[in-house]
Amino acid sequence: MKQVLFLALLAVMLWLPLPEGSKPEWAMGIMMMLVFGLALFWLLGYALNRLPVTLVFQKARWFHVGFILITSWLFIQQTPLPADWVKTISPHAWDIHSQASLALELPLPEWLPLSIDPFATLVTALLTMAYYLLFCLCLLLIDRPEKLKIFAWVLVISGILQAVFGSLTTLSGLEVLLFRDKPSYFGVATGTFVNRNSFAGFLEMTLAAGMGLLIAQLNERPSQSWQEWLHRTLKTLMSNKVILRTGLAIMVIGLVLSRSRMGNTAFFTSLMVTGFLYVICRKQLSRSMVVLFVSLLVIDIAIVSQWFGLEKVVERLEQTSLERETRPNVSEATLNAIGDYGLTGSGGGSFYTTLPSYHDGSWRGYYDLAHNDFLQFPLEFGLLAYAILALMVLSAVWHAIVAMRQRRNRLMIGMGFTAFMGILAIMIHSSVDFNLQIPSNSAYFICMMALALLARYLPTVGKTRR
Repeated sequence: MKQVLFLALLAVMLWLPLPEGSKPEWAMGIMMMLVFGLALFWLLGYALNRLPVTLVFQKARWFHVGFILITSWLFIQQTPLPADWVKTISPHAWDIHSQASLALELPLPEWLPLSIDPFATLVTALLTMAYYLLFCLCLLLIDRPEKLKIFAWVLVISGILQAVFGSLTTLSGLEVLLFRDKPSYFGVATGTFVNRNSFAGFLEMTLAAGMGLLIAQLNERPSQSWQEWLHRTLKTLMSNKVILRTGLAIMVIGLVLSRSRMGNTAFFTSLMVTGFLYVICRKQLSRSMVVLFVSLLVIDIAIVSQWFGLEKVVERLEQTSLERETRPNVSEATLNAIGDYGLTGSGGGSFYTTLPSYHDGSWRGYYDLAHNDFLQFPLEFGLLAYAILALMVLSAVWHAIVAMRQRRNRLMIGMGFTAFMGILAIMIHSSVDFNLQIPSNSAYFICMMALALLARYLPTVGKTRR
């Protein structure tokens, strides 16, 4: 039963990015049904004493507390409370509900929700519950290093499929998504996503998974002779490392073709920072590590990327100016809204409802997302809930660092590298975009957090648990 559930988990991971990042309502529904269904089957197996609770799941107790608190708070936000309570703890939400009742010429209800968009908050609460259950399933079903390696490979395969699809549809001029024609971003790769930045954010995490697998295959012991070096080289050429390296090159091509400024910046920055941290944690710089990073920089940037338009990404970066961007104005308005809703939040998923009240006319167009996850989460969830989320992410980062520093198993070290690099890349990218508002990207980000815990605590065969 455990093996069947694990295979189903892998299938879910492959499915999530395909329907436009699971962003459409129908795709969100499918995602939640799949995750809830897997969780129910696991509970059934546990009730029948056929599925155990793993060590890593137990070690994640503070993550469980955090997820439960956040999910519970979102359900509270959309639950009607006495109007006097709402007026006291969230006067701006009470004012919005009062204005809505006045516009509809209806009396103010005696019970009001804290959220100014209760239905959107309910959907956000259900999505958050799905993310938490996915986090739990990763910790419960990945109980051996072999499964951890397979899981990482599935993430890489998903990224390769996205890169191949996005590159081919762009270079061929087809300009389609998987289930419909592309509505925007013509001439750049978006994979099966609508937005190129969401596509780039997804590739950042799958590239991190590939890097972790490559790190796991590095041999830190230097060659004693040229015969040994030749033997290792030939062995490498005949192994799956070449396939993995080719897959990484394909994903880099897709990333460059996306023309995403912050996507490319976040990837290469996170790669360099994590590589530097890896050297510090392992206290050595092996020849194989140097060769790996030099090949990434020289082959991917100087050769492969030049063929597929790296100069256009550089040109977009050079042409970026704050005067041309409207996002800083939106950020300022969002900060003003946070000042009004800091205690309770405006309600999960309510940004597009909240922002119009703070529109000062300095930008055109309609913003349904903040283009800055560091601002949207505190506005919608409230500062206290946001602090809990931040502590959970920082804790996952710490677990990844400890895994790189203390574990001796190469796969665990590599998965620590993956978790740190993937989380860092999305954090950099999220400062100017909304990757964590795309369900598939949020789900993969949650998996990066789970990988950090698995990298630190997953027992290895024949090894004493640290």
